[in-house]
Amino acid sequence: MTQSFYSRWVPQLPIVVAILLTLPSVWVGLQLDDYFHWALVTHNELVSAGKDLGGLFGLFTFLDGDVKRTQFLMDQGMVPWWTLPDIKYAFWRPVSELTHAIDYSLWPKRPVLMHLHSLFYFGLVLFVAHRLFKLLIVDSSTVVLATWLFALSYTHGLPAGWLANRNALLATLFVILTLYCHHRWRDQAQSKWLVGGLIAFALGLLSGELAVSAGLILFSYALFLENKPGITRLLTIAPYAALGLVWIILRAMMGYGAKGSGHYIDPTDFGSAISTVLGRAVELLFGQFFSAPPEIMTLFPGRLPVEIILLALLVVALVPFILHNKTARFWAFAALICVLPVCATIPHSRLLFCVSLAAAPLVALFVTQRKSLTAYQSGLRFLATPVSAVLLLAGFVLSPLLLPFESVSIRLAMDSSVNKGALNLPVENAGVDRVFLINPPMSSIAGYMNGIRSYHGLPVAEAVVPLVSGLQTLQVERVSETAIEVSAPKGAYNEVQEGLLRAPSNRFVENDQVSFSGIQATVKAVNELGVPSVVLFDFGVTLDSVKLLHWNKGNPEACSLKIAKRIELSPKSEHCD
Repeated sequence: MTQSFYSRWVPQLPIVVAILLTLPSVWVGLQLDDYFHWALVTHNELVSAGKDLGGLFGLFTFLDGDVKRTQFLMDQGMVPWWTLPDIKYAFWRPVSELTHAIDYSLWPKRPVLMHLHSLFYFGLVLFVAHRLFKLLIVDSSTVVLATWLFALSYTHGLPAGWLANRNALLATLFVILTLYCHHRWRDQAQSKWLVGGLIAFALGLLSGELAVSAGLILFSYALFLENKPGITRLLTIAPYAALGLVWIILRAMMGYGAKGSGHYIDPTDFGSAISTVLGRAVELLFGQFFSAPPEIMTLFPGRLPVEIILLALLVVALVPFILHNKTARFWAFAALICVLPVCATIPHSRLLFCVSLAAAPLVALFVTQRKSLTAYQSGLRFLATPVSAVLLLAGFVLSPLLLPFESVSIRLAMDSSVNKGALNLPVENAGVDRVFLINPPMSSIAGYMNGIRSYHGLPVAEAVVPLVSGLQTLQVERVSETAIEVSAPKGAYNEVQEGLLRAPSNRFVENDQVSFSGIQATVKAVNELGVPSVVLFDFGVTLDSVKLLHWNKGNPEACSLKIAKRIELSPKSEHCD
C-alpha cells in the first residue's frame, strides 16, 4: 500500500506545488492585450479587427499590413505616430482564440475564472510532461527530479499568469503530446499513435508559433533515440515535416507573419542576424540554466562576458556526460535548437517554455547519474560537483522564488504604468474628447487606455494619443499658438524596448513629417540610431482648446504652456506649466 501511495501521489506533488505558486495570478485580472481581446470577442466598437482569414476573431492580428488601417489606429492613439505604415504583426492562433472566446463569452467580467482556466492548462502541461519523462527516462528518481525542475521553472510564470500569453501554454501542451505520441508510435509500431502525433502537432501550430519546437525536438529524437540506421532515421519524422510545410504555406498565403518590426530579426541582413541570434541565445540559455530572467538581466550592461564564461563552464562540465549518455544527448540538443526560433525576438523568460521542457530532464540526468561516468571519477569531479550544486540551487531555490513573482509580474508592472493612468484619465465628454499625452511612461500604453476604461464601465475618449515616451527628462516648449516642440535626448522612443512597431533599419531623418489625429509632426533632429530626438507637434488649432496632459505619476493632468517658455518634464514632475 505504501508503494502504491508513493507511486500514485508523490509524482503529482510537483504539479500541486507549481499550481499553488502560480495561484496568485488569479489576482492579475486583465492586462494590456487582454482588453483588446475582450473588445473583439464582445464586439465592442473600440477597434475594428484586422484581416484574419484563418482566425475566429482576429485576436492576434494586431496589424495586418494595411496602410489605411494603420493610419486609423494611429489617429486613435492605438499605435504611436512613428509606427511603420505597412507594418505587419499578425499570428494564426485559432485554437488559442477559441479558449479566449470561452472566457469573454461565458464569464466576461470574472477574470478570476479566466485565470483558473489558464491554470487548468498549466496543470495539464505539467501532468503530460511528467508522463513524457516517465516514457523516455528509465530511472524513477531522475523522472521525479526532472518533473520537479520543470514544474518549478520560473519561465512558466508569465504564460500561466497573463491571459494573452495562454497560447504558450497551449502550444507547449501540444508539443509534449506530439513527442509522447511519436515515441509510442516508434516503440509500438501502431499507426494510431502517428495519427495522434500529427493531430497534436497541428493543434499546437494552430495554438501558437512556439509549437514549431515540436518539429525541432522530433529532429533531435530522430538523431539520438531513433533505432533506424543512418539517414533513414530522418524519414520517420517526414510526416511531421510535411505537415509543418503545409502550415508554413497556408500561413503565408493568408498573410500572417511579422514584417517591419524592430523586435523581429530581418533574415535578409545575414551578418546582423547571426550576431543577434548568438547574443540572444546566450541570454536565453543563461536565463534557463541559472534562473536569471533575461528581461531583468538587460539592466546590467556588462553582463554578456560573465554569462558566456559561466555557460562555458557549464558546457565543460556537461559535455563528457552528454557524450556518454544518448538520452542526455537528445535532451541537450533539443534544448539548444529550441532556443533558435525564440531568438527571433527580444529575450524574455516567457519564451523559454519549450527550452525548459528539455533542460529540466537534462539537468536531472546529470545530477543523478554523473557519478557513474569515469570522467567524473577523476579529472572533472572538481567541476561536476559544484556545477550540480549551482544547477540545483537555481532550480530549487531561485526558480520557485521567482515563479509566483513572474506569474503576477504583468500586473505589478502595469498597475503604475498603465492601469492607474487609464482609470484616472480625465474624460468629460464621452466619445468626443481627444486626449494628448505628452509623456506617458510607455508610448504604447495610450492604445490600452480606452479599452481599460470601457471594460470598467467608464466613459471613453474619442482618442488617446501619445507624443513621446516619457521615462526620461524632456524639454517642452510652446513655440506658437498651435505648436509645441519636444526635445527627448534619448529619443522619442526606446529603439529596443519600444521598437516593436518600427525596425531600426527604417530610420527617421531631419524634416520627416507624419500626420496623425489632426497633428502634423515634424522631425527636427534625430539621434545616432535614427530615432527622433526633437519633434515639432503642430495641432492646427490653438493649444488652449486642446486637452494636453502630462503623466504625473499615473494621474494625467492638464499641461498649460505659455508661448516661448521652455519647461522640463521628468517622470517625477508634478506640474506642467
